[in-house]
Amino acid sequence: MSSLGMSISGRVVKGIQKGSQIGYPTINIQPVKISRGIEFGVYVCMILIEQRDYKGVMHYGNKSIGTSDIEKIFCEVYVFDFAKDIYGKRVDVNLLKKIRDVRQFDSEEDLVKQIKSDIITANKYFQDYA
Repeated sequence: MSSLGMSISGRVVKGIQKGSQIGYPTINIQPVKISRGIEFGVYVCMILIEQRDYKGVMHYGNKSIGTSDIEKIFCEVYVFDFAKDIYGKRVDVNLLKKIRDVRQFDSEEDLVKQIKSDIITANKYFQDYA
């Protein structure tokens, strides 16, 4: 499995729980180390949590919906097959492939459709490189 050679490391912090509300809970990362050259975007990634690797999709950039905190940068990861409470834990995210640029969505429904598409793209990537 190839890597972009870029990563983000940090502690998991509490977010606004939007992902959980729309059926895609994410871990929100307060980065302490970010590789140079990472552009805003959505990425296929591997996440190291408590010495175990998980597959996932990472969003790095501004909020995708709504107008509050639009200037704030967010790093959040939808981790496949994961449901533990890891607030305060350090995680390392290894970026494998950029899926798309960050963009704003007019509705929650449009955002959910895009998240589903991003997950399908990530799963295909993992199948192709398994």
